Amino acid sequence: MGSQSDTKKKIIREARKLFAERGYNGATTAEIARRVEVSEAALYKHFKGKKDIFLACITPSVFEPPKMNSDHNLDLVRDVIKARVEVIRSNLDSFNILFRESPNHPELAKMFMEQIYIQDKSMEQLLQKVSNGNLTPVQSLLYELGITSAIWSLLNFEKLQEEIISEKLPLDHMEDEIADVVLYGLLGKR
Repeated sequence: MGSQSDTKKKIIREARKLFAERGYNGATTAEIARRVEVSEAALYKHFKGKKDIFLACITPSVFEPPKMNSDHNLDLVRDVIKARVEVIRSNLDSFNILFRESPNHPELAKMFMEQIYIQDKSMEQLLQKVSNGNLTPVQSLLYELGITSAIWSLLNFEKLQEEIISEKLPLDHMEDEIADVVLYGLLGKR
């Protein structure tokens, strides 16, 4: 088998899939060990228990803060949305766990805020635009949760389409459409 580090990464990867499929209560350390092809005791060389494995699964495997090079409002918002779509798409199982399990494990939301939103300085740039009068004020929590929830829902719908729906909805312009809603509202004022 590979190194200790490789084994730990594999445990997290397989556990993340299992927790996303079955939830915390439906997943067992025995099933995680089976999927990783190690003994259950081997899991405890890397983690104190199921809860530690679970919390490690929330840590995003991919996070790249958005590159915000534009002074134009539309481009700035689109950059933020595109980066958020990529973070959620790359970490969809982690987001599924977060949304499913947060009511039962409040520490998940706190961890998530620390790992994603605090590292993501794009909101500061948008708020600076608001304070300068260049963008209309919106409550940042509403923005963050609303945009994240919308993207998460669309990406899960996209995944559902791939699995069981033969007729696909075009989601290739999702980032632009969400940016338009953020900037212009539901009436689409431009």
